[in-house]
Amino acid sequence: MYPFSSASIQHALLALRQDATFQVALPHIKAGRFPRDPNNTVYQHRLCYTQALRPYLYHPALLQVIFSDADLKTLFFRTFGYRGPMDFTIYPNVWLRDLPLLYLGQRVYLGDGLLLGTNQVSIDQSYLSVGPITIGDHTVLDQQVAIGYHTHIGQACHLGFRTGLGIHCAVGDGTRVEESVVIGHGVKIGTGVTVQQRAHIGNMSLIDDGLTVASSQVIPPFSHVTAEGVYHRRSREREYLGAGTAYRMGGV
Repeated sequence: MYPFSSASIQHALLALRQDATFQVALPHIKAGRFPRDPNNTVYQHRLCYTQALRPYLYHPALLQVIFSDADLKTLFFRTFGYRGPMDFTIYPNVWLRDLPLLYLGQRVYLGDGLLLGTNQVSIDQSYLSVGPITIGDHTVLDQQVAIGYHTHIGQACHLGFRTGLGIHCAVGDGTRVEESVVIGHGVKIGTGVTVQQRAHIGNMSLIDDGLTVASSQVIPPFSHVTAEGVYHRRSREREYLGAGTAYRMGGV
């Protein structure tokens, strides 16, 4: 069916593990902010790593062969520096980079069209910001979910179809985020939270444990969402922003 075999893929990956230049580059896949300058040592190593990884990631049929074979899947991820558990489900149409910075817990499910954004270029394209993404055990990410760098998602969470999660975010254990939710940068969501479909949570907001954010609700940036209502996190006098039933304890 495909113009390549498991044996040929295995041979190529094993050869890469013996490639001295690639092995020198691998430890330089790390968090930080780096100039996008070919004369910069770290960026040189990133280019080497990326050039080796791209032929796989831009070839879904090739990834289909790899991800369908447990041994080949392990060889692929370990070759490119991933050190976490291997008992996760993943599909070929996925945006992956910086595998040493990923941690995927046991029985994690990564839906088709997923984006794990471990790096992001600056607006002027002069710098690249890089950071880890960790996903806890038994968490499900549905199709077309996008995750920013420096983000931690806890255990037994569920992120729905076309949900976007910004950089520097944290999601507590047992939290459910329904479809088409936008979660800004620097947002901290507690344990056992439900965020219903099409809600929008502004940058740097904090949501307490066990709450429900109602469908299509807009949480302003820098909010603290509590059982009593919504308050501005940066207000000296704890400015009150909203109420009541839209931000309620789960199950109430």
